[in-house]
Amino acid sequence: MSSSESAELALVVQGWRLAAAGAGERGPVRRENQDVFRLERLRDGGLGLLLADGMGGQAGGGDAASAAVAAAAAYLADSEGGESALLGAVAAANAAVAGVRHRLGGSPGTTLEAAIVSAGRLVLAHVGDSRAYLVSGGAARAITDDHSVTGERVRAGSLSPEDARTDPRRNYLTRALLGDPVEPDLRMVGLRAGDRLVLCSDGVWSVLADPRIAEVTSGDDLLATARELVGAALSAGSTDNATAVVARVEREDGA
Repeated sequence: MSSSESAELALVVQGWRLAAAGAGERGPVRRENQDVFRLERLRDGGLGLLLADGMGGQAGGGDAASAAVAAAAAYLADSEGGESALLGAVAAANAAVAGVRHRLGGSPGTTLEAAIVSAGRLVLAHVGDSRAYLVSGGAARAITDDHSVTGERVRAGSLSPEDARTDPRRNYLTRALLGDPVEPDLRMVGLRAGDRLVLCSDGVWSVLADPRIAEVTSGDDLLATARELVGAALSAGSTDNATAVVARVEREDGA
């Protein structure tokens, strides 16, 4: 995989304009970009968004992320959408990671964000410590919980979200795609015209506060926005791979 990647996609479904773009950079330290993203036009007219972060620089992490995204995309492309489609996509991705582990040995694994954006609705499956944010009314809020030791401490109230960004155990994952049975978190969110969704690896969110994410995603050019998010993370000191996917929903009739 090259040091940088980018893509964009737009479509109209049931009176809604759906658009998305993604960008990723290897960053200044890692020798390989183990983040992978994909944008898919689904059979039912929805927009499929996928992002995976190969685990922690492990050998084969990039292979695991690539295999997971390819398998999930293939499953979604032949599905009817909805929660069941995302559960099937995660299972297919996990099986693909099992194949990578069998082929390469060792312990490669990956996070996965799998989202379906349709007319006024978001359905999301989440495994790991990549994140999804909803940006609405000028404010960004995470709609996923980090599957990590640090994330558990935040939810238990023993660590603040601010301190979690620099906690030394923030990369100790408690759930990931490793080829063993795994249950994703599922989220269903109603979307209003103008809302934006951000999927990003920890190389982005670990150094960008929520207000900064909201600020960067306010632009109209989604590809430029995705690239700006990645650039802002690297400028803020991220040493990891940094990848962001940004989607926007609008009413075709302007309502």
